[in-house]
Amino acid sequence: MININISKKIFNNIYLSYLENETRFEIFYGGAGSGKSRFVFQRNLLRHLKPLKRKTLIIRKVGRTSRHSTFAETTGLISEWDVNKLFKINKSDMEITCMNGNKMIFSGLDDVEKLKSISGITDIIIEEATEISEDDLNQLNLRLRGKTEVKQQITMMFNPISALHWIKKRFFDLRSEDVTILKTTYKDNKFLNQDYIKQIENLKTQDPVYYEIYALGNWGVLGNLVYTNYEVFDFDCERFFNNSYAGLDWGFNDPSAYIKVAYYDSELWVWDEYYRSGLTNSELMNELESEKKQRITADSSEPARIKEFKQNGFKINEAIKGKDSIKFGIDFIRRHKINIHTKCSNFLKEIQGYSYRKDKDGNVLEEPVDFNNHLMDALRYALEELSKNRNKIKWLR
Repeated sequence: MININISKKIFNNIYLSYLENETRFEIFYGGAGSGKSRFVFQRNLLRHLKPLKRKTLIIRKVGRTSRHSTFAETTGLISEWDVNKLFKINKSDMEITCMNGNKMIFSGLDDVEKLKSISGITDIIIEEATEISEDDLNQLNLRLRGKTEVKQQITMMFNPISALHWIKKRFFDLRSEDVTILKTTYKDNKFLNQDYIKQIENLKTQDPVYYEIYALGNWGVLGNLVYTNYEVFDFDCERFFNNSYAGLDWGFNDPSAYIKVAYYDSELWVWDEYYRSGLTNSELMNELESEKKQRITADSSEPARIKEFKQNGFKINEAIKGKDSIKFGIDFIRRHKINIHTKCSNFLKEIQGYSYRKDKDGNVLEEPVDFNNHLMDALRYALEELSKNRNKIKWLR
């Protein structure tokens, strides 16, 4: 028997009544910084500490993104709650087992063989649910079958970027008794720092649609997209290993964003990404150790970080900053088709919401909204050499 006392003070108040919710489907949606994912992972950990038998499958569209998101969030909570002795953490397989036998499995919909081998699931948690298709959800729903000690449940979290999304049609336009829906915003998160609150509230003056979606958590349709010239599919990345350009946008509270892109047959091929918050410079260098031979163009706003990277053997240079460089870089990218590998899910999420600002009269400005654009900036940095020195392009053969 596990005895642990968890104070309700660690939860945002708006979520407390959902600690015991048992409907088949749960949807926690709304604005950025609302704490919805944090709550779901807190509750999930608490549930696994209880004696009732649970096996939870925690899903992202692409499995590799789980390691630094859902898996890292859960292992961080285990340390924060000081219950490490109660769990066995298998980092290589991304599985966490409690001493009472309860288990959490972290995976992606791209890891079909792993999903096929998992049986006895009681709960499914889907982070960034707008990434998946309706067919994906139907297949996951079929996995919740058989007799279990707890009611089987699927929990989904997301920001409502597009009112045209199938999730809205299925769960919002046609309501059902087996679906619980909670909308929250940054105003419901008592743990949010003031810098992030300022970022969100600044959206009000940048773009009204962005403000509606990311601040107020309302369904919207993003117009004036910067890039529509892209396609997402699986392609062979091996040919780009030694012929790519890389861009790096610094972060800590915001994610550090690293992108690798190649230029081939007059098209851009985005084939790898790294995207993670909370890393010091030393930790980031350790994560990118394998990239030392890669030419990297980085955000010039932090020269000390660039200097440290250089001192540790990275081939890194600073990007040119300013509104003119942004416009120039965007114009170059817009003139080429962008092929995006399916594993670059964070890049895809950003590009789908990357929009031009509007002024107070609704006129579209030639300036993107400065929010959730870390990989978009990194892409421009990476391509600076190409866009400014076409005669130095290294063509792939």
